[in-house]
Amino acid sequence: MIVLLLLISYCFAGNGVNVKNQLLLMPYPTTVNAQFGSNDCVEATSNIKMVLSNNCQNDPNCLSFMTFNFNHTITYPLQRQRNLEDFRVSIFAPIDIEEMKGNVVYSANTVNIELTGNNIEEIYPPLKIGIDESYSLDVTKEGIKISATTVYGARLGLETLIQMLRPYQGKYIIKHIPIMIEDKPRLQWRGLMIDVARNSFSRSAFVKIINAMAAIKANVLHIHLSDAQTFMFESKEYPELSKKGAFFQNKVLTQSFIKQLVQYGAKRGVIVYPEIDTPAHTASWNAGYPGVVADIWDYIVSSSMRYGENVLALNPANEKTFSIIDALMKEMGEVFGNDYVHFGGDEVWTGAWSKAKEYPAILEWMNKKGINTLKELEAYFNKYAQEQIIKNGKTPVCWEEVYQKGSADKKTIIQVWNNVNLLKEAATAGYKVILSAGYYLDMQMPLCSDYVADSCTNPNHMWVWTNRDMYRNDPIKELDYATKQNVLGGEACSWDESVDEQNFFDRVFQRFSAVAERFWSSEDITDPESHEVRANYVRCLGLRRNFLKGTGPLYHSYCQLPEDI
Repeated sequence: MIVLLLLISYCFAGNGVNVKNQLLLMPYPTTVNAQFGSNDCVEATSNIKMVLSNNCQNDPNCLSFMTFNFNHTITYPLQRQRNLEDFRVSIFAPIDIEEMKGNVVYSANTVNIELTGNNIEEIYPPLKIGIDESYSLDVTKEGIKISATTVYGARLGLETLIQMLRPYQGKYIIKHIPIMIEDKPRLQWRGLMIDVARNSFSRSAFVKIINAMAAIKANVLHIHLSDAQTFMFESKEYPELSKKGAFFQNKVLTQSFIKQLVQYGAKRGVIVYPEIDTPAHTASWNAGYPGVVADIWDYIVSSSMRYGENVLALNPANEKTFSIIDALMKEMGEVFGNDYVHFGGDEVWTGAWSKAKEYPAILEWMNKKGINTLKELEAYFNKYAQEQIIKNGKTPVCWEEVYQKGSADKKTIIQVWNNVNLLKEAATAGYKVILSAGYYLDMQMPLCSDYVADSCTNPNHMWVWTNRDMYRNDPIKELDYATKQNVLGGEACSWDESVDEQNFFDRVFQRFSAVAERFWSSEDITDPESHEVRANYVRCLGLRRNFLKGTGPLYHSYCQLPEDI
């Protein structure tokens, strides 16, 4: 019976065998050199302090950034884990992870952090895609040291360190020293999209999402602010969009809250950028400004169109339509304050115009503009939005259809979500690209065809295996070197028709952890069983750090929690 249990456990999920001669780190660093045959350890307590190099210590902003992150990432988690037992995966020693007992050769009272940039501008630059996020982390009998060019790299080193500090008999142990880690991201853009237009989130949920992303080295939060169902962005110029287009005003993302969220994200190394979808997925605009969306409700109801509200599109003949687009593209750029504004451009159905009550007026407007077809009208909307974003000094981002239909500006970043072949095609054509195809977190398995349920259904497909499906999806790996230079990275997308903050972390986080490792770690880190063990451990640590409440285990394990969880 025991042999059978061992075989079942080994076949169904990762266990201690899969992480032998590995550290419990996720995402796994670029290079790890450790003495896995050694029992030598460094110990620490929750009183461990930070010692900063003078070039950061003497700059108030740099000191504030590093102090905040040290307290958030090291001090607070160690205090919460005091006297807890270590994470385990099995009661059977042959397949459990290694116990953290050994020969203590050094008691660490400090973490020494050296910022190696030439000046404070290089050490603490504005948070942007492509900044230096590399770091090194050494744990030896002389102590613990993190070195990085920028504060963002140093912050990531702290995230690795907290994963290494495992509780044992009231203290924290790092085993197998000396350990030397050299780490840097594989991809610059490591994102998560959340859809707050289908189901809203509280303000505290956004903070927890950023903390969870920061813990697994993701660096871009894409907020899908509007869709057919609701409009969740506060526009000062067109306030009725959210006043009439949202169920609850206390869930609307006000401009003051967004600015606070962007600032918090920057402290945690996470860029927060907006999307307002155009010209389709805009039915909610009409609640505040009747007439700016073409009316095809009679057709939708009579034809029993599934998800019909999603296809409604903006009415070009209405005098307010393009003024609202102008205002929104400008306001989003100003309020979020970073380089990127996403204008959507996906899933445009020309019937949204040809079957509309306003179709005669739309044709008259098109004739005046010299627009001959509805495909050209779609292109006109897409080009117009891009022009406004570029005029305001920002970089447009759009879904793949804008490129596929020939209306993408060369400055625009293309988000490939459906046709994975467009990744190579757009990158080869010189566009910057981010990949989301195969990383849709609302789907059971990646790359299901055209939302056809039967193409993705396997009653024997265990939930844990969907994590492996995400983990194995890596079309970027197949590109040649020149093409890869135009692939900024990727985004996992959480379309939230059936998700809100009550189940967000359980539905999203574990599979996003697989995607996050795919985006960060070297492309030759490919063992899903190893990832399962390491991700389950990081989930446990995230619960103890109080930002992954609601996240279930990836597979069987033991995770003792503080009493207040």
